[in-house]
Amino acid sequence: MQLQINELGDGHAQLSVEDSGPGLTPEEQARLGERFFRVLGTGQSGSGLGWSIIQRIARLHHLQVGTDTSPGLGGLRVTVRWKP
Repeated sequence: MQLQINELGDGHAQLSVEDSGPGLTPEEQARLGERFFRVLGTGQSGSGLGWSIIQRIARLHHLQVGTDTSPGLGGLRVTVRWKP
């Protein structure tokens, strides 16, 4: 896992967390935040509410949360941007 915090030139800060896991397909990434959505076949327990809670908290605090594929590790990269 890799954690990185950057100050961006536009007055914003960015936190990125990347891992080397199996990642998510673009279709799965697009569905993150849908209540009760779970990626099948992971063998993990849960109700599928985590991402919808994260997105609600982000909206309340005017944060931007995004996901993509980690270019260095190959797994999932989650990025949070905010204005300090």
